[in-house]
Amino acid sequence: MKDLLYQRKAVAELVDKTITLLNSGQTRRKLVFEAPTGSGKTVMACEALAQLVDALRDRGDSKYQEAAFIWFAPRKLHLQSYSKLRLAYEDNRSLSPVMFDELDQSEGIQPGEILFVNWESVNKDNNVMARESESSASIYEIARRTREELGLPIVVVIDEEHMFWSKTADKSKQVLDRIDPNVEIRISATPKTQTNYNVVVERREVIEAEMIKKEVVLNPDITIDINDERTLNEHLIETALRKRQQLADAYKALGVNINPLLLIQLPNDTKETMTQDDEQIAETVKAYLSANPKWHITPENGKLAIWLAGEKCNLPGIDEPDNMVQVLLFKEAIALGWDCPRAAVLLIFRKLQSDTFTTQTVGRILHMPEQVHYRDEVLNVGYVYTDIAKERIQILAADASYIHNNAAIAYRRKDLQNVLLNSTYSERPNAGRNYLGPDFRQVLYEEAEKFFNIERQANSLFTFAELAALQDDDDYRPLPDTGDAEIDQNRRRAEMTIRLDVKKINAEIPADVHFQNEEQILKVNQVKYARTVGEINRVFTAYINGKGGQFEAKGRTDKISSYLLEMIADYFGIFETDAKKVVLYYENRQKFDRLIDRALDTYLKLRAQKNKGKPARNFVDYQWEVPEERVYDSDTHHTAQGEAHALLPFYELNEASMPEKKFAAFLEAHRETLDWWYKNGDNGKQHYAIRYQNSADQTALFYVDFVIRAKSGKIYLFDTKGTGGDLDSEVVNKHNALVDYIAAENAKGKNLHGGVIKVDKYGNWLYCQFKIDNAEDLSNWTIFEPQNA
Repeated sequence: MKDLLYQRKAVAELVDKTITLLNSGQTRRKLVFEAPTGSGKTVMACEALAQLVDALRDRGDSKYQEAAFIWFAPRKLHLQSYSKLRLAYEDNRSLSPVMFDELDQSEGIQPGEILFVNWESVNKDNNVMARESESSASIYEIARRTREELGLPIVVVIDEEHMFWSKTADKSKQVLDRIDPNVEIRISATPKTQTNYNVVVERREVIEAEMIKKEVVLNPDITIDINDERTLNEHLIETALRKRQQLADAYKALGVNINPLLLIQLPNDTKETMTQDDEQIAETVKAYLSANPKWHITPENGKLAIWLAGEKCNLPGIDEPDNMVQVLLFKEAIALGWDCPRAAVLLIFRKLQSDTFTTQTVGRILHMPEQVHYRDEVLNVGYVYTDIAKERIQILAADASYIHNNAAIAYRRKDLQNVLLNSTYSERPNAGRNYLGPDFRQVLYEEAEKFFNIERQANSLFTFAELAALQDDDDYRPLPDTGDAEIDQNRRRAEMTIRLDVKKINAEIPADVHFQNEEQILKVNQVKYARTVGEINRVFTAYINGKGGQFEAKGRTDKISSYLLEMIADYFGIFETDAKKVVLYYENRQKFDRLIDRALDTYLKLRAQKNKGKPARNFVDYQWEVPEERVYDSDTHHTAQGEAHALLPFYELNEASMPEKKFAAFLEAHRETLDWWYKNGDNGKQHYAIRYQNSADQTALFYVDFVIRAKSGKIYLFDTKGTGGDLDSEVVNKHNALVDYIAAENAKGKNLHGGVIKVDKYGNWLYCQFKIDNAEDLSNWTIFEPQNA
């Protein structure tokens, strides 16, 4: 491995910050290590642990002289990391990588031992490592023995940290809470954890060190021959193969023995099993590679490798520079932890209508195979081909199932004395659910009659400029008469507004777009390519799938699709694929957008009228407590001062009201006199709410702004309000409902206090313990004094 300045700097910083966090005496302290794919993250983490062991023993500023380590990785990546570290530590006796069955479980993790753990083996309670048995201890018992009996701090390494932000993030937290490590080193090219302790390797440094390619080019050398009978998929395969061959020739000209690899990824899907789209594209790829005499790439001749669910071949040794495999066909699973520096070209078949792909997948083709840049610049670039049909393309950090792409998580403070409060949430009853019913067909037909009959429709949806442009189109030819007078009349009317004689539908794909492998949105130039019948069917389904979001998803796409095609057949005598072409034609698309959206809006109003008088919501009571964790949107929240907040860190809403900001600052200034305080959310069933009757005499929910626990054990429920024009119109109803609620709960043995709270001109925070009829009259209100609470 090259001796690189950025790696030395990162290792030294990792060691220093880990020791700082260990010296704090706290647990669950987080250190984020962010470095681009191809920078050598595992190598740097490996060296950092080795130097940490030495530093703990030799440095005088260290609280501990020894430590134990646990290395978590998702899927089977822990095996890859284990192998790398065993090789790296062969000559270093101070560190010893071990697997679970190699560990002396009766004694815990010994000083310098690194226990490698597959995350999926512990994130369920019934997994072997998560439960006690006669033959083995659980990882939690092993961690306890390490801490309590051996007196060692535990440093946890979380490899590919972004993968832990999945739908099981709550379980991830529970596992780490039970292990209770002193420090967590979270490693990823695209980390999601937010902390004040970060070590960042910049992409620029890695490029300058010639470890990764200079840039990525999207769809280079795309040329469209209008007489070409190949499908778009076949055209992309052919172009990607030509690029791979160009690179092979360039390596050969330089005398470098590297056989560049083309990666072909099936549509990105969360399912491991093959979908119908996967199967169809896989067969297209195999058939084209095999049948084309120019390439003749097959599994049998060793030039095609396959990594799919239930089908794997020619994979051993594929990462060797001169391996004979030229093409690898795979799904998403290969993207994590797979290292093949000769991979140079990537063809990604995307889900239709998707405008995104990710740095995690693109990163597979960024490695420089010999860790140097070549004098032929064509070898210093990564090449991506894709069928994305968008004017703008978004490059995402990763494609894992995150809780939220811009999520920030706050965690409940350790040993927090929680509360149980009666709360209420609302849900829509079945009668009020927005199903798209069969009666939508009639609405769509009625709207279509208005829409196309522009002679009788005074408020035309189309301008005279649009009509004139259509009539002046040299390529426009009206459809012939059918002999059905009604259909012929409808055609003549409709042809004044839309094209009915659509012969082909084009795909518009990006061409020759240059970018760095980081989060960004690209404006692209596009070229057109005629779609096949199969592609038209998929695009049409994807188009309809984007309609009717105000209705429940079940059956929605099928209904809109079938009724729209029936309408086109009944009115214009155009059927199936030809009807889909009419809808998808670029000049028609916006007009069908308006027709469908208008019909859906009309139907929604009719449903609302039909359900008038029925209860809009059901109210459900439940026991609320401060949650273990809460997900915030980092686009709308920011970290703020809040050491006494029940969840840490404290995330404050960017558009929080001035009274909320001032009261949060007031509480924090008096944090020594309070046990904790909590800023509640303002909607959703997960947040604390009580019922009240609003001015329209309807039952509604009131989300109390602040829940506070005083050191005396008293619980205060406060809702901050402004004055004058800033005063909530429902403030009296909310306050009185809260006073009644407190009285009812205290009768059951609770110790609750509070109400609406406001700041006066002297800076005092006042609240009233009794019902009010005027929120501006503060004469009988009480000063809230945290020191006396």
